[in-house]
Amino acid sequence: RPAARMSRGGAAEEPVLKKPAAASGPSGHVKSLCNKVAKALLASPEYPDEVKHMLANTVTGSLGEPKEKRHAIQDSTIDMVRQVMESLRAAAQSKLVEAETKLETVFKETEERQKSVETAAATLEERTKTADAAKSEHAKSTSARMAAKQALASAEQEQTTGNAGLAVAEEKKRRLETSLETIYGPIKSGEMPAAEAQDGIKKIEKLGKDLGFDASLLQTVPAAFAKAPSDRGSFDDLVMSQIEAELKKCLATLTDELANGEPAMKDRAAKVEAASTEYAQASASEDAAKTAKEASRTAQKEAE
Repeated sequence: RPAARMSRGGAAEEPVLKKPAAASGPSGHVKSLCNKVAKALLASPEYPDEVKHMLANTVTGSLGEPKEKRHAIQDSTIDMVRQVMESLRAAAQSKLVEAETKLETVFKETEERQKSVETAAATLEERTKTADAAKSEHAKSTSARMAAKQALASAEQEQTTGNAGLAVAEEKKRRLETSLETIYGPIKSGEMPAAEAQDGIKKIEKLGKDLGFDASLLQTVPAAFAKAPSDRGSFDDLVMSQIEAELKKCLATLTDELANGEPAMKDRAAKVEAASTEYAQASASEDAAKTAKEASRTAQKEAE
């Protein structure tokens, strides 16, 4: 310890300590920064290991020196370090740009996929609704076709039943007209051959019986009708005229019956025609609805 100095009054004074001199070389913080630079240099992929180690070993001795104390060689070394660091920064910037580009691409692809998913979901929902509506429409058209079929069957049955009596009347009228022309007329005029006369007389008797002629009148037919016109007496002529009158009376009745029944028959025919048209249209609508249902179901499956 330095000896105490004596004051003028004789009192001892404490010695004055001198401030230690500052250590030479870069500070700890500067060394830490230089070490980071050296580490970055060693990580550079573009230069040989020998070059990277050479530069890394000179960082502290060049970059760590204050700028005003650096030698030209140190500045040259710093320029080489700067060149490597700039190449590292360029490489890092390139990787950053590449990563950002990839990220942007991924984002766009993700966004497009999301839009595709949303579009597909909307399409599926729409096609499902369409398929459900088509299914419902097909069910309705099937019910309509079945109802139309039943209506047609009912109209046809009504026509058959309503026309049955008219068909019988029409057949009686045809038979009566034929008998008057081909049997009664030739027998009355005597033009029917004798070999055919007996068969014709039997047909007249049966026809009169079917038409409800008086039985006593029919009993006189064989004798009167078997005679030639020249051999007939007044009674025979009376029988002939009464039979003819009854035949014509029945013919007129049948003609009136058919005429009176014709409007109703036409109405029934019109109903059948209308029901048949409606059934055909209902069947066509059902076929179209079925086709639409199948098509919508196929579209729905494609969207799933």
